[in-house]
Amino acid sequence: MICYLYPEPSYLFFTTGIPELLYYSHIPTAIFAILIGLYVFLNAKKSLLNKLLFLITLIFSLWTFFNLFAWTNINGNFILFIWPYFGILSALLSILSIYFVYVFINQKDISFRLKIVFFTLLAPLFIFAHTNLNLSGFNITYCDPYGFEGIVYKYYYIFVSVLSLIWIPILLIKKYLISDINLRKQIILLGTGVELFLLTFFLATFVASYFSGIGVLGDSRIELYGLFGVLIFIGFIGVLITKFKTFRVGIIASQGLLVSLVILISSQFTYSDSQTATVLTSITLIFTGAIGIILVRSVKKEIRQRQEIESLATKLEKVNVRLKQLDKLKSEFVSIASHQLRSPLTSIAGYASLLREGNFGVLPAKMKEPIDRIERSARFMAESIEDYLNVSRIESGNMKYHLTDFNLRDETEKLCNDLRSQALRKGLILLFRTDMTAKGFVNADLGKIQQVIHNLINNAIKYSQRGSVTVYVKDDIKKRVINVEIIDTGIGMSQSTLHSIFQKFERGDEANTVNVAGTGLGLYVAQKMAEAMGGNISAHSEGEGKGSRFVLALPMVM
Repeated sequence: MICYLYPEPSYLFFTTGIPELLYYSHIPTAIFAILIGLYVFLNAKKSLLNKLLFLITLIFSLWTFFNLFAWTNINGNFILFIWPYFGILSALLSILSIYFVYVFINQKDISFRLKIVFFTLLAPLFIFAHTNLNLSGFNITYCDPYGFEGIVYKYYYIFVSVLSLIWIPILLIKKYLISDINLRKQIILLGTGVELFLLTFFLATFVASYFSGIGVLGDSRIELYGLFGVLIFIGFIGVLITKFKTFRVGIIASQGLLVSLVILISSQFTYSDSQTATVLTSITLIFTGAIGIILVRSVKKEIRQRQEIESLATKLEKVNVRLKQLDKLKSEFVSIASHQLRSPLTSIAGYASLLREGNFGVLPAKMKEPIDRIERSARFMAESIEDYLNVSRIESGNMKYHLTDFNLRDETEKLCNDLRSQALRKGLILLFRTDMTAKGFVNADLGKIQQVIHNLINNAIKYSQRGSVTVYVKDDIKKRVINVEIIDTGIGMSQSTLHSIFQKFERGDEANTVNVAGTGLGLYVAQKMAEAMGGNISAHSEGEGKGSRFVLALPMVM
């Protein structure tokens, strides 16, 4: 079946009597698309995203060369053989584009169920491609089957193409709304590139096919312009490659893409047989080269800065890991050393107490004061070591809490009774007051809460030279908390001290003038314990010399 009105092409598809734009629109775009797809694929063969990009460029290139054969070949049997593949390749291009976008936004393969959906959409095209439902005849005069195409089959693959144009932006918009600014930029670039590519390709192809089929146009040369959409798509892919490293292709590879593009466009001069083609090639070459150089220069600068930042981040991460290791070693050392020191100190305090009480015989009067000092110093050192141990447990996450329900009001009153004699020895009055609406129960670790309240009352006594210490327990039903307020008439605190008082090794500005002893860990430990049990400790003071107020707040059990 030979279409006798047209000359036989040389070298498969070179002939006369065709639109001047034909070779310019088909050969460079097809070769360039497949080279870019292959280049990206070879740079990361295991990347599903790169594989899909390669398949898209391969399908596009096949469609383009089949279309070139259809334009230039006069063998009717060959044209009838390739013509059904236009619908198949168009639908494949649509489905692969959706697949490509899915993988891009989710960074993983699609579900098996969605693959079944894609296969179901493509199956009718493969099954009925070479049947009368697709083509029922051939025009031997014009070498095409226009007018013999099955309407249902044709509209079906058009439907698949339109579906992709709707499906893709829906996917991208949903992902855009929940993404960070960096991914949003990539979504805009990819979405714009894919949509412009598919829109120009399908719109030009369908318009050309439809109006040629009904005889409005003499041929389908309008479709030639639609092929340039792939250059727009590849351009946006190039930005994603160079600026965002989306396809794991480095800057050298990006420069290679630019050089390849320039070489391919320049090669068109070898078969430009008209002034129009030469002018179009020259303009495209100049425009591509200028934009490419500007893009590569700006991206090289940005990538260099990013590499420096990544290098610094890596170094900082290593330093941070080392610091964590050292901090852990420090905590372990403190824990071991504290355990080793606590046992002999307990023995010293115990034997001093036995000596003072006369268990080893009557103690001379002049020995009582030294023995008391030994006992007090030993107990102070034991308390300090306990603070260090608690800090070590808290920072290593080994502090254990045994939560039970107990009456906070009653336990606080007991502590006040125990510490009242200590206050009296300093000439202070220790008062206990309550204003309770509920029963006063909390769910916490009794021993640790006793330790916290004891610490706060003890601090108030230590840093008050005269006056009183008032312990006030009250509840707030609306907020469901119980507050234990410890109010003293001591040295008070400045605003700067209030902001740092709960940090490790921090003491008030005037603390050393009243009480030299102290590690600066008591309030830090107390705050951490309170927070671990759902509570909090706050400090208040109107200034130095005006007393202080500490408030322990714990959630109540209703």
